[in-house]
Amino acid sequence: MEFSYPARTQRNCMIQKALDLFQHPLNGSPEASGPTWVAGRVIGILDDGFVLQDESARINIAHNEKMNVGDIVEVLLSGEKKVNEELLATILFVAKEVKVLAPCVDEFFVGPSSENYRKMMVDLSVKEKFLFRQKLLKGLREFFWKQGFVEVETPELVRLPGMEPYLDVFETVFHPIAHDGLAPKKEEMFLITSPEYAMKKLLVGGYENIFQVTKSFRNKEHLSSMHNPEFTILEWYRAYSDYTKIMEDTENLVYELALQTNEKGVIRYKDYVVDVKPPWTRMTVLEAFERFAGIDKKTFENEAEFKKVAQQKGYAVTDETSFDDAFFLIFMNEIEPKLGVKKPVLLYEYPVSMAALSKKCDHDSGYSERFETYIAGVELSNGFTELNDPVEQQTRLEHEHEERLKMGKQDYPVDQSFIRALQLGMPPSGGIALGVDRLMMLLTNTPDIRQMILFPHQEL
Repeated sequence: MEFSYPARTQRNCMIQKALDLFQHPLNGSPEASGPTWVAGRVIGILDDGFVLQDESARINIAHNEKMNVGDIVEVLLSGEKKVNEELLATILFVAKEVKVLAPCVDEFFVGPSSENYRKMMVDLSVKEKFLFRQKLLKGLREFFWKQGFVEVETPELVRLPGMEPYLDVFETVFHPIAHDGLAPKKEEMFLITSPEYAMKKLLVGGYENIFQVTKSFRNKEHLSSMHNPEFTILEWYRAYSDYTKIMEDTENLVYELALQTNEKGVIRYKDYVVDVKPPWTRMTVLEAFERFAGIDKKTFENEAEFKKVAQQKGYAVTDETSFDDAFFLIFMNEIEPKLGVKKPVLLYEYPVSMAALSKKCDHDSGYSERFETYIAGVELSNGFTELNDPVEQQTRLEHEHEERLKMGKQDYPVDQSFIRALQLGMPPSGGIALGVDRLMMLLTNTPDIRQMILFPHQEL
């Protein structure tokens, strides 16, 4: 069958408005102002009609001709209604005219490859969730605008990415077009794992309070309920500040958004009810290992003893295992799931080996002014008092480069443009990266990140 696929529609009314117009009486008449045309997708077939849906609502249409599930149609409503007693006295709105605007092939609509489309087409709660996500993103931006922050945009495609040993990057190649007879060389490029370097360059350039909501990309991660290779990240920085102020920002931001979700300002996630009203629980990494894993300070600070305890706990740790790897085996299994189950936890003072971009603690150079946020066992953010010493930063990034090589990660040099920026002088600053998708998961009690992304990786 051939279809004309008209370029225009006569729709002049959303379905919800039409329902309101023709709500009373049962056998009413069309609106006096003129014909009422609605349009949408057919999502169900009735014995004497079909169910039509647009983004505002659903309506039951009484119509004699057969329709196909998935078709996009427009309907001229007569203003009359009928009752289908077999469908629990369901009210149907009588169609005066029905036109197919775009047909849907049945096999495609019901096939396994169209699962994501079916969710968007049929389940209004999915659309409501994403509309609510946009509302929360608006609230997030307003939180910073009210404090005089400047929203910035920095490149997602860069010549050199961050150096974190445990992160893998996406690589691509830029092929410039020859100009003036010159044959330019192709350039190896990378997608960012974070906008951190660029935002610190802005601090150097005189921007003091800045934030950004952007996409970031991380390769070779498990496809799980908590990870997607492309995700949305929020970063903000305060010049002439430190990580304690960033902790306060995090508390206030999450609480303000939680109030938009429910007036009690709590987060309900899975089986947890977490009170996010500030102040939150502050706990050092040492305190967490002692409380949840039974490892005291003396053992924690002795690598050989620490790995010995890890072995006794049954973890696959050998003499060749790094301290960081042994740390995360214990942390991920015994500590992280217990963090933030009643009040959010700001976990701070990480070993300096795990904070190459952070200042060392004044009271103990073996620890750093780095913190992470945990709510209902979910890692939400990672913040620092930012390292602004270019010599020390170069040394730490070179060490991370060596670690990357030992781990068999992709080899690329330290970004010297970042080091040169620090040489110009970056003010004492605090900054943070926060996972927006994970925040939305927590605020909407959505346990799978794929339900917070319109086109997750598995459904591309």
